[in-house]
Amino acid sequence: MIIEAVLLTGGASRRMGTDKASLIVDGEPLGLRIANRLSTRVERLTVLGRVPLPGYDFLEDAQEYAGPLKALSRFRISAEFVFLASCDLVRFEAELVDELRSVIGPHQAAIPVLDEREQPLCALYRASAFDHLADIERAGQSRMMAWVDAIDTLRIDSRQLPHGAACANVNTRSDLESI
Repeated sequence: MIIEAVLLTGGASRRMGTDKASLIVDGEPLGLRIANRLSTRVERLTVLGRVPLPGYDFLEDAQEYAGPLKALSRFRISAEFVFLASCDLVRFEAELVDELRSVIGPHQAAIPVLDEREQPLCALYRASAFDHLADIERAGQSRMMAWVDAIDTLRIDSRQLPHGAACANVNTRSDLESI
């Protein structure tokens, strides 16, 4: 079973006021920090966004700030499983990939739920889930949750995962400071 990963770095970061992937956390840009951790658990990692990260495959956004679904619709899967990660996961721990793989079962996605909020950009998906992206786009949907709701999704309370807190993201400077 091969797992690959996608790191999404193309967001506008309006609430943060600066590019989240370039935020320095523990002396390292956050995007690179997440990529380096993910690479210990996956066969291949591809960065989707505006700027490549050294040492990783890169697919530039065709349209800036069009959202994760638009970026993902251009990605070509090469593995049975794909771990999706946003570049704002300050607490990210790669063990979460293994934990989600162990619980996904026959489902098309395993998505942690943190503080009653689903975290689709820190989740594991089967390749078959990506077959639904074109249908979602044709229906005029651009929200991640439209895709998540269209596939067979296991929603798992992050407290049931040893590294469930790793899916906490930051959107503002105060979020970052509180973490």
